Amino acid sequence: MITMATTEPEQQISLKLVVIKERNKVVFAEAEKDFVDVLISLLTLPLGTIIRLVREESNMQPIEVGSLISLYRSVENPDKEFLSTDPCKQMILRPKNSMERYCKNLKLKIDDTEPTEYFVCNNLVNCLCKRPVLVSMFKNRRCRCGNMLDKPISLESNYFFDGFVKDDDTFLITDDLKVVPNSLNAFFDLFKSCGIESPSSVNKMTVTVTKNQVMDLLKSCLISTVTLTSLFLEKPCIEKYIKVEFPPFDVNENDSFKLNVKIVQRKSNGKVVFAQGKEDFADFLLSLLTIPLGGVVHLMEGFSCIYKSILNLDQNYWTTDNVKNKLVEPCLVPQFLVSNKLFPIFGSKYFCDTTYPNYCYLTMRHGNSVERFKDVDFVDPILKRENSKNIVKGPTMYMATDDLVVTPMTATSGVGILQASLTSKSALTTALSHLLTQIKPEN
Repeated sequence: MITMATTEPEQQISLKLVVIKERNKVVFAEAEKDFVDVLISLLTLPLGTIIRLVREESNMQPIEVGSLISLYRSVENPDKEFLSTDPCKQMILRPKNSMERYCKNLKLKIDDTEPTEYFVCNNLVNCLCKRPVLVSMFKNRRCRCGNMLDKPISLESNYFFDGFVKDDDTFLITDDLKVVPNSLNAFFDLFKSCGIESPSSVNKMTVTVTKNQVMDLLKSCLISTVTLTSLFLEKPCIEKYIKVEFPPFDVNENDSFKLNVKIVQRKSNGKVVFAQGKEDFADFLLSLLTIPLGGVVHLMEGFSCIYKSILNLDQNYWTTDNVKNKLVEPCLVPQFLVSNKLFPIFGSKYFCDTTYPNYCYLTMRHGNSVERFKDVDFVDPILKRENSKNIVKGPTMYMATDDLVVTPMTATSGVGILQASLTSKSALTTALSHLLTQIKPEN
């Protein structure tokens, strides 16, 4: 007897939309935990993951986010292997999400990054007497005792990580993705802000959201300020979407770490042709792909409606006491900390619970017992040989074009960059404009 393989039905989430009839525009969506968790989870995605996802087909065509796609392709290109180790390439192309445990049980999950694994010394029982406990997210790293860090160690139970918001609450989500608790006051405030005077001027409709539409949601929120209307009411195609403007912002400079960069600038228009720097310059640019989207928004002082909603949402709506703080000030995964030399983004702090030496596990919660909860130190994945502390190979000089193509400095690549600069985007010109001497254009 032949049995047919059964296909599990595609997961879906229902949303209730309120739409202005005359303008065919979404006023707000009424959503429960499943959708709000998915929406919030987008802020936890590292930039490298976002670049990988949005260049794929969904209901919407692929999109490119500024010059980050060029940065990503610099590492992805198999003809230009200039990273120190294979783990370094994994770090950049498939960066880990520091809040992946909160996202593990999302009903619609678009991040296909492999779950993080943790490894400790094969002889851990004997190494526990030494502090801190050494841990790696990559195999083939070596412990201080000489043994390999190849023994898997688990994290504490996922019982503590049930998404972001509580299950018994509902929320209203505006067209630009502002999230507020569902209430009559919020309902009437949104009507008033849209100039709606009568309930007869709106329609109610129920839509279903699939994983493909979550991909579209991610793309839309990066390029549009009318995200829900674009997503569910089939508004004009991507070329006509609103260009999202990013506000100016200041970052407290880290005086202990600076990059020295030489700039080649075109006299005729002041555009940067390319920048030249040492390994730390290339490291910095590539490590931008490991920063979570929420970290970018945090550095830009919260310009995102989702981010501002998280700030304003009362503590009672969150699943745990500290999940809101983790979203407002996101961390990097411990072994992905190159960017924090310039930016105030830090790594999550872990401890090793050694109550049962033969069954230790990692936790972010510190008990009262110093003997039971031992500090953890993550082994640097970059160190392949002595004195090698960079993502990229060295010693050598690196170049970055104005649209952030990173490559080792050679005469051939220099000529190629000069040619490419005639049609490139202008990330470096924009980013370094405050450091460049103003040049009077030639007649």
